This record gives sequence, C-alpha cells and structure tokens, in this order.
Amino acid sequence: MKRINKRLFILSLFLLSAGTQVYASGAKLPDIATNGNPSTTTTTAKTPISTTPPVSTPTTPPVVVTGPSQGGPYIDQIKTLATGSACANTSWTGRGKAPAGYIKGVALSYARSLCRLKTNSRLSQIMSAASSGNATKDAIAHYQSIFAALPISVTTAGQEPLRALYTLGMGLGMRESSGSYCEGWDRSAGSNRPSSAAEAGAFQTSYDSMASSPELSKLYAEYKASPGRCFLDVFKQGASCGSTSILGSGAGADYQAFNIACPAFATEYAMTMLRVQRGHYGPINRKEAQVVPACNQLLKSVQDLINNDPYACQDII
Repeated sequence: MKRINKRLFILSLFLLSAGTQVYASGAKLPDIATNGNPSTTTTTAKTPISTTPPVSTPTTPPVVVTGPSQGGPYIDQIKTLATGSACANTSWTGRGKAPAGYIKGVALSYARSLCRLKTNSRLSQIMSAASSGNATKDAIAHYQSIFAALPISVTTAGQEPLRALYTLGMGLGMRESSGSYCEGWDRSAGSNRPSSAAEAGAFQTSYDSMASSPELSKLYAEYKASPGRCFLDVFKQGASCGSTSILGSGAGADYQAFNIACPAFATEYAMTMLRVQRGHYGPINRKEAQVVPACNQLLKSVQDLINNDPYACQDII
C-alpha cells in the first residue's frame, strides 16, 4: 500500500510539471471571477481592449423642443406646398409679391383652423359658418358674388366657407401690411387715441375689437398660454419690418405687441373678426382685398392633406 501511494505521488508530480510547461509555453490562462465569494469561481472570456476612446455621457440632458412651430413632417409638407405654389408667385395689386413666410404662415394657420373644425370647436363654427347674408357684418356675405365666380360655395357651413375666408384673409393681410407680420400702428391715423384703438400685425387689428365675440378673448388667452404655437419663425421669412413701435400703454399696448410676436394668433383672430365684424377693416369694406384663385388652390391642397391623413392635426393643432 505504501508502495502504491509512493507511485501515485510521483505520477502527480509528473503531471503537475507537464501542466506547468503547457501554460508556460504561451497558452492563454482563463480569467477567474469570484463574484465576491472565494468559494465560487467562474471562467469568463477576456474582453478585447478597444483603441477607440470611450464616448463620454453628457452631464446635461439635451434640450427637447416641442410645439408645432418648431416643425414636424406635416408642417414641413405645408410649407413645401406654399413655396411651390402659384400663390407664392402672385404679384398683388399695389403690393408686389408677398414675403415667403407670409404665404406659408397663413397656410399653416388655415390648417390649424381646419383641424379645429374637425373637433367642432365654437371658434371653428364661427369661421366655417355658411354665409349669414348679413353683408354689414360678415365679410363672406360681403364678398359672396366674388366667391361664386371662383367658384367656392359659401352657402353651406363647413370646409368651403373656411377656405373662402382664408383666401380672402390672405388678400386682406397683403392690403393692410404687404404681408408683414411685424407692422406697427398706422401713423396716418394719428397718435391722439388710446392704445386700444391702435392697429398692429399683418392684419392691423386693434384691441378694441375684442368685444365683438367672446371667442376672441378665449383665443387670446389660448395663445398667450402657449406661445410656442405662434409660427413666428415661419412668418419672419422674407419679412421687412418698418415701424414696429407700440402706441400707448396698458392692455391695448400689450395686445399690439402680442399681435406682432404671435402672427398665428393675429391670423386666426383676424379671420374670426371677418365673420363677426368685417367693418373693422377698411380694405374689406371697400373690397380692395383681393381674392386670388391661385391662393384658393393652395389652400385646397392643404385641405386635401389634412383630410387624407388622420395624423396631420396632431402635428399642427
């Protein structure tokens, strides 16, 4: 028995010596991981060393910009439609071509009003109503024979009267300010008047119009609470700002400043005013605001885009 044990001892020494020689010859030893428990070991493959420097993680999270005015696929499509349209190349009587941003901005504002109509909001009901027949207050009724010649039907409530309204509104803005979102108060009307009577923005609307409909003050509050929806960066494109000063102080002055700072608000506000108190606008009263067929066609293209894609309004509203 002792002899057997001696032989086993010699054999083990031989095997240990052989194993040491194998590993010493350059073979790779497995890595040993104990996971904090010396009694438990696992073998893992060795991770290659990368020569690429590690990418550092930003310590400050990126700024996330939200809101329709910052862009989106449907907003971009509408801007593209406007840019390539005959409306954008129209030479308006006495005004020339519109700033590129004006045509785009009004088209986007129309899309938003159209999306409101899909929710049947009270504001959209006013803008999309059939001609009231009251030409004294309703610009659609005042221009009804001109719309009939295009033709655009305004005798039934819905998308057609809304498109007619914006086609006329585009002409109004060109007449009032040459499509300049940043136009200040009308110097020819004089400064001896309260700030509430001073005009501002592309459509030259004044604060004293607010009482014309309760929906106007609601619209004002809505946009003031979410200025990221103003499409300001769009309306700025190609615009030339002359006199942008504010007349007076107080609520009227604040309203003037907001008309300039938030042209999408100024647009929807003016379109509503055209349906409830068209006498506010001299070019409408004198029928100087042009109704351009090419602009009607542009807005029809926008209308088709909104109608054909149920997701479009999520980007625009």
